[in-house]
Amino acid sequence: MNEATREMAKGMIGITDEELDKLSPGIERLLENSAALMEYRIVAEVVESENCFAFLKPGDTMVFNGTMLNVHESTAQTICTDAITPLNTAIRPMLSAIVNGDDPNKYIFNHVQCLDTGAVHGGLGRVLFKVSAEKME
Repeated sequence: MNEATREMAKGMIGITDEELDKLSPGIERLLENSAALMEYRIVAEVVESENCFAFLKPGDTMVFNGTMLNVHESTAQTICTDAITPLNTAIRPMLSAIVNGDDPNKYIFNHVQCLDTGAVHGGLGRVLFKVSAEKME
């Protein structure tokens, strides 16, 4: 990892040189190519919602800059823990693709659903999200 990247990481998150020396090659690549992440935003749009206890409705969006929820650009007012894991399974490969210079929207599956099975299957509600990466101008 180059020295500029090391200094950036140390300044931003307080990581030490000893910790930086233990990073996996993938995380080193992530840090070295972190500028590419700033060129994209990941949008999770609610396309279906039934009996959602978090009150998510079709058209609501959650916007992520890297792995961080951008509350100022998101229209969804809440998020349920049942949605976090499924969203993460879509967002992480997109971030990896960006860092590796690939198309983040190339994946076969671009829809994920919260973990609740919905009332029809013994749960409470159900939310389906479409997840996509948008290049910022």
